[in-house]
Amino acid sequence: MNKMKQNCFFTLVMIFAAATFVFTACDGSKQEKQAKQAKAAHTAGVLLVTFGSSYEVPHQTFKKVKERVQKEFPAEKIRLAFTSDFIINKLRAGKGEGALNGQKINISRPQEAIEAMLNEGYSKIAVQSLHVIPGSEYEQLVKAIDEVKNKHQGVEITLGKPLLDSDKDIEEVAKILAEKFKEEIKKGPVCFMGHGTPHQADHVYTKLEAILQKTNPHFFIGTVEGKGVEVKKSSIDAVIAKLRKLNPKPTQISISPLMSIVGDHANNDLNGVSGEKNPEEQSWRERLEAEGYKINAVMKGLADYPEIVAIWLSHLSNSKR
Repeated sequence: MNKMKQNCFFTLVMIFAAATFVFTACDGSKQEKQAKQAKAAHTAGVLLVTFGSSYEVPHQTFKKVKERVQKEFPAEKIRLAFTSDFIINKLRAGKGEGALNGQKINISRPQEAIEAMLNEGYSKIAVQSLHVIPGSEYEQLVKAIDEVKNKHQGVEITLGKPLLDSDKDIEEVAKILAEKFKEEIKKGPVCFMGHGTPHQADHVYTKLEAILQKTNPHFFIGTVEGKGVEVKKSSIDAVIAKLRKLNPKPTQISISPLMSIVGDHANNDLNGVSGEKNPEEQSWRERLEAEGYKINAVMKGLADYPEIVAIWLSHLSNSKR
């Protein structure tokens, strides 16, 4: 009888030990899975790349865009890089505008940011261009990323397209802008200022204007440089020539930047008060006021509209697939 009890006790001990082993193994497997997931999240990051700005308001815009991207990809680290050496050096020297003056802000170039992320253990980096058109700035970014990829074999680095990359993008942005400016267009023409470029991508502005004018012929697009491949159509002189043909003559014109942020061009070339007598040195506001128009300035950049940021986000998501 005692021997039987001993055998039963031994059997129970073995069953308990086996169960403990199974549960421990399962728990260990769960912990291992969680650890792998945590590691995968840590090694994946997003790098937002823009031309940059030394003005305070654009930095607030960049912050909101980062927060929006972080919400879409909560497990990933979101960083920002500028492509303009002039702006980077200006900020690092503490020579930003307004409230940024005196603050030494260390903004990285795309290559620097990617290298830093790689050194921290990131193996998957999704770069998203915040440029408006696929022009020379974007092409330089493509080249920079290719150089990093060639240097670091086996690292996954993707690149999301700029805002107006495809005809579908152009149509969507036109639809959004037409809706955003539906009240302004009732009171008079709306003139958007793009940057402009000698690159073939300058044609994008003409395409966008044509689609906008299907919703209302009083939408116009010009460029700050006025030196693109569509110079005869995109300079402020060309825009004014179109406005002069309108009958009856409008009393009000709304102006707004067709740029990601409200930076130097928007504050000075679009809505500035230079006091210059030479028309070539004057802002759009000054040129249009000289024509007798009342000016309504809508100082919001494209990245200030959530619906437009959503397009950049879709490009980011597509690049990660």
